[in-house]
Amino acid sequence: MDSSQLPEPLRARMAEQASRSSLEKVRSLIRGHVADTDGIDEVRSQLRMTAAHTTTYLRQDLDAIDAVLTEPLPPNTLLYLVAGDGGWPLDDDPTDAGASAFLRELARMIREIIDEAERARH
Repeated sequence: MDSSQLPEPLRARMAEQASRSSLEKVRSLIRGHVADTDGIDEVRSQLRMTAAHTTTYLRQDLDAIDAVLTEPLPPNTLLYLVAGDGGWPLDDDPTDAGASAFLRELARMIREIIDEAERARH
């Protein structure tokens, strides 16, 4: 659908979401799909439900994760993002490196889920 045909409030919301920083996009993803889950299987299930409707925002989130993993960030930013905002236990490596590993795995999962959803649509 051509976004110009969407109601103005929806177009404004889409523009606002697209203009957020990569870090804010990842924080929103973490809070929406990781926080308060019972484990990686529930995260995967939530991401699949999202992908069943649309992959647009998951693609944006994936790009944001890739950007955050390459951007220079203050120390402990990734740690606070994953363990703080997401409440995800990083017991084996409670550092930015451990959080980075989690985000790389999350990105891999999102790529797989996007691919699955798109194959199902075709």
